[in-house]
Amino acid sequence: MEDDADDGPILPRAENEPGVRLLRFDGEFSRAGRRDSEVAHLVNELIVWSDTRPTETYRTEAIGAIDAAGEALRLAVISKMTQTPEYVRAEQHAREYRAAGYPEGDDAYVPPGVASWAMAKWRAGWTARQAADDILATADRWYVLLDDIRALRLANKEDVRHAATAGEIATIVADMEADMQALALQMNTTTTE
Repeated sequence: MEDDADDGPILPRAENEPGVRLLRFDGEFSRAGRRDSEVAHLVNELIVWSDTRPTETYRTEAIGAIDAAGEALRLAVISKMTQTPEYVRAEQHAREYRAAGYPEGDDAYVPPGVASWAMAKWRAGWTARQAADDILATADRWYVLLDDIRALRLANKEDVRHAATAGEIATIVADMEADMQALALQMNTTTTE
């Protein structure tokens, strides 16, 4: 296309699709933050955006996003659970102590991971059994959190697979993100040591 010196540049004209009218819009308009596949529609003098990509594209992206969010949170939990060999060892000691029947008395062997937590809680009068049970309860909360992350990830992926529209998929992903954030907040309340 060449410019016409008298009329200014010649602008490309969109082909009208059946049932579509091209209108002049004098309001503010920006494509900032929009995908190339999104188109703007003027509905009751408001701009409404829609994406022309197939629903299957949304579905594939949503499942990938759900897996990525679940994996990131799972790795954060595992990292916190095993941030030092000390926690892993304390859990192992507590499980061994419980399996041995919580031996007590002057001659009883109390593994160091359990004994150190009982000694730290001397002001509360904790026994080795209370310390072991507390260590195991904390570890069990971490495992429940991992199970919750897995359940949330799997349920949301299945919901996405059965969603009929891109809007439903977007709602599922938004709800999943809020649920994952709530689970992430639990990470800060699971450690007593």
